[in-house]
Amino acid sequence: MSDLTVEEAENLSKFLGNITEHSELEALALITREGLRLAFSSVPGYEVDPDLFSSLSAVALQAGTDAITTLGYKNMLEVILRGKDAFIILSDAGRFFLMGGSRKIGDLGKVVSVFRYYAGEIKKRYPKA
Repeated sequence: MSDLTVEEAENLSKFLGNITEHSELEALALITREGLRLAFSSVPGYEVDPDLFSSLSAVALQAGTDAITTLGYKNMLEVILRGKDAFIILSDAGRFFLMGGSRKIGDLGKVVSVFRYYAGEIKKRYPKA
């Protein structure tokens, strides 16, 4: 996982396991701020290319950052893209971003809460360089 030590990678892996345990996400990725995939998992039947899923984050993050900056705000924390029958969420986690996707729209509120908590915990341990 990038320039992480074995211990750091194991700790991040535990966080990702906790996220999947506490949510009904169908896909979960840990990505760099540039959109590079460090970790990815999905449930069987959720057909998505891991590289495409992760690289799309860079586009969404840039659009979100541009919008926040244009409005005079700072520190974009999350981007939520919601369609009729699915959603994607990206949450700032310090050096990384968490990205999740699901077709279970009813779980969006719970997933947002779970992501905010774990993104905050990851950010404490892995702040921006």
